[in-house]
Amino acid sequence: MSMKRKADGDVAMEVFQDEQCSSPPLTKHHTQMMEASSSGNTAHVLSLLQLAASDDSSVGIGNQKHLLAAQQDPETGLSPLMVAAQNGHVDVCRILLDAGAPWNALDRYGKCAGNWAQENEHWEVVNLLVEEGTKAELILGASIRLARDQEASSKPAGILSKESESNRNVPVAHAPCTKPDYLEHDNVRYNAANTLLLDNDNDAVMMEWERPLMMAHAQILTSEMKGKRVMNIGFGLGIIDTALQGYEPSLHVICEAHPTVYKKMIEDGWDKKKNVRICFGRWQDELPKLVEEGLEFDGIFYDTYGEHFTDLEDFHELMVKVLNKPDGVYSFFNGLAPDNLFFHGVAANCVKIQLSHLGLDTEFAQCEIQIDE
Repeated sequence: MSMKRKADGDVAMEVFQDEQCSSPPLTKHHTQMMEASSSGNTAHVLSLLQLAASDDSSVGIGNQKHLLAAQQDPETGLSPLMVAAQNGHVDVCRILLDAGAPWNALDRYGKCAGNWAQENEHWEVVNLLVEEGTKAELILGASIRLARDQEASSKPAGILSKESESNRNVPVAHAPCTKPDYLEHDNVRYNAANTLLLDNDNDAVMMEWERPLMMAHAQILTSEMKGKRVMNIGFGLGIIDTALQGYEPSLHVICEAHPTVYKKMIEDGWDKKKNVRICFGRWQDELPKLVEEGLEFDGIFYDTYGEHFTDLEDFHELMVKVLNKPDGVYSFFNGLAPDNLFFHGVAANCVKIQLSHLGLDTEFAQCEIQIDE
């Protein structure tokens, strides 16, 4: 599983942005809390939180404790949790998290507590924050999926409220699509060299630099053996499908939903290649048909565009029904949180847990990529 900067699949985990650092006004114990957290003075941190909890201010009892644990410096955006993580004080981090400090708040440098712990190699703190972030994301995702399913079951087929369609109360990571107009006919284009596929916003759908990554996926999916039954979701530039063809699969299913990409596949003769079967349509529509047929695959790859983490979860639920047991291999383009390494780790851990519940053991492999700017 690999990582890339791409417009699909980003997990924006309801991050507390640094613009919020100066509001509300700093609590009276903020400076002391920052110093105690930075130095790892557990007793003082606990004492300050107790003082805040008993503070009968207009904010209200209990809220002050949460605010003191979470509040960020207006200039730097640093929070008590960040400075505690930066200095490796795991007990203080645990206390602050229990008091309500957000694990994913960002400072004005775009760093969260986990980034600070990683940079300073405080792995016990990193593990604590990954555990906290994973728990929070799984709960958030489950609650959103439950609300989505309840709304879908309460309305006639094909009818959703305007609020549901706009997802105005849903975090971006759990909205159904980052680019709902992506499948419109003329909104993607290939460059002349066929090394780049762009959408109308000039965001890259697929890029040539991904080739070594796709080659690695193909090797893993096939175990470098001929005659496997493989399926790829999302053709793009056709890089992984070309690599898979090199292993002469006995069945090669390609699911592609975009009309322009499908047209290019036909022009390039993919419909005439030996043992290739093209499913033109969304995987949400095509994969259930393959399940109904009773097909099984030795290797399955997923790399779509404009979708989110909940789509990936939905795919996994269907994918296991056609993955050969016990030796089938599944992989996907792991670009879940490409802008923040720590968030990426949390997202990957969430995937690992979901796949474990579906009966799959998960390993993440690193792949070094050289990109010419």
